[in-house]
Amino acid sequence: MKQAWVLGAILAGLLLSGCATVQGPAAKEGNPSFSQVAGPFKPAPSTLAMSDVLAAEMAGQSGHNKTALEYYRKAMREYADPSLAQRTMEVATYLHDDAVALEAAQRWAELAPHNPNAQQALGILYARRGKLDRAALHLSRYVSDSGQPAGRALLLVGAVLAQTVPAANALPVMRRLIGDYPREPNAQLAYGALALQLGAPTTALDAANKALGLQPDMSQALSLKAQAYLSLGHPQRALDILNDALSRAPDSAPLHLAYARVLVSAKEYAGARREFRWLLKRDPKNPQVLYTLGLLDFELKRDGEARRYLQQVAQSGYHVSAAEYFLGRIAERSGDMEAALDAYSNVNAGQYLFDAQVRIAYILARQGDLDQARQYLSELRASVSDQAQKIQLYLVEGDLLQNADDTPTALKMYDHALRKYPNEPRLLYARALVADGMGDLGQAEADLTRLIQINPKDAAALNALGYTLADHTQRYAEALGYIQRALALKPKDPAILDSMGWVQYKLKHYAVAKQYLERAYAQFPDPEVASHLIQTLMALGERDAAEDLLGKALKASPGDRSLTAVKRRLGL
Repeated sequence: MKQAWVLGAILAGLLLSGCATVQGPAAKEGNPSFSQVAGPFKPAPSTLAMSDVLAAEMAGQSGHNKTALEYYRKAMREYADPSLAQRTMEVATYLHDDAVALEAAQRWAELAPHNPNAQQALGILYARRGKLDRAALHLSRYVSDSGQPAGRALLLVGAVLAQTVPAANALPVMRRLIGDYPREPNAQLAYGALALQLGAPTTALDAANKALGLQPDMSQALSLKAQAYLSLGHPQRALDILNDALSRAPDSAPLHLAYARVLVSAKEYAGARREFRWLLKRDPKNPQVLYTLGLLDFELKRDGEARRYLQQVAQSGYHVSAAEYFLGRIAERSGDMEAALDAYSNVNAGQYLFDAQVRIAYILARQGDLDQARQYLSELRASVSDQAQKIQLYLVEGDLLQNADDTPTALKMYDHALRKYPNEPRLLYARALVADGMGDLGQAEADLTRLIQINPKDAAALNALGYTLADHTQRYAEALGYIQRALALKPKDPAILDSMGWVQYKLKHYAVAKQYLERAYAQFPDPEVASHLIQTLMALGERDAAEDLLGKALKASPGDRSLTAVKRRLGL
């Protein structure tokens, strides 16, 4: 479930709360424009490179980013100004030019050897390139020169490594760094937290135990140990660790926070909610706690309380777009489409932006203005640069047209999209389904065959082609071959099990068909699967069982077309 993943991701960040403010070439949230990265810039008074800097800024603002970087690089080389070197590194990082970024970071660190941010940036860039000893050297200088306790600085380094450096390089660099701090529990905590983020829970558990050996009641280390056990598949052990710790320190906010995080990861949302409410009493205006409570209540469908928490978050200026997104979801769930549109329109950044935009289109169509929804999607497609999102917007438009029973227009729209993106699998599959629904078997078969040519292990396409042939033609042997290939790839998929049952029914292998269809229906009690099983039961002479299943299926899905058609045809 998406919401559960979102909660886990949010709560996972709470252990290192406050560690997001890092310097150097760290990953930036969202997609900043060139102007956000490279302007305006005021070089130091001694800098004589103003003409090159101005040329760089003008080129950048005009969209000539590579030219801008060339001017910055030229100015950096000619003048001993650390701010120029820093700016060149930032622009090169934005443009994903790691070679120039490294050169600029080296220049920055050379001109400002005691600037911790320069040392951190250079260390991270060396780590990216696999120069682990050099990376550790400069990151060690950052720790020494940062003006913070070593443990805190190491936690910050770990946060940046996790965001920007491949796992194969990040952990060895951190291992070198903590070697200088054998008696510092926070050093082990930093290493363990990084290991956990990078999918190495055994290493994280070992680091947590070493930290606890140095400081037995360290709440963050107990939390790390619990999270490691959770990742290793031992949720009860994780909860036992924190329960024991809380029995000894019942007023420890870090332990309550850790316990709440583990409860969320274990999907025990009601218990997690109690813990966060305890934390909120201690700190009533904490936006992170308010935000998390809002998401928990959203997950638990306590919409009134979720709305109250999320409104406070939005007013605080913290996670505004995310809070507005979930306020929109709450409004949409309650049927208040105008409030939902307002909230989604306020989402202007972050991970929920695209989904909020898509939901606006669906609401416009649901309100009866399909033309406006399509115009909105067209403008959105023109504004996004990501090809995957452009394709997704075509799929959304096709879905809206199908929902409105305008399949001819949907087919034309997919024809247009495939001229832009030929052989795009998602578009081919969508057009095949539309064509099949319109009875255009030739187009559906052509598209599904093309999908299988592109990827012979595309189980969905194999299954769709097999089912289409079984349902609309008498080419049952050919259909069986495709479905067998799909089932070999995904032997437990209920849709493929249903297709296998249906083609066996068409082949009059009724006993075999029943076995597959019963397995499919047990996993996925869909009306169409039920209709196939009912027909099979009738073919086997099991009328009572067929009538019983029909009654249950109609109760769950009253008025379903496939069920009513079967009832009428079989006289049940």
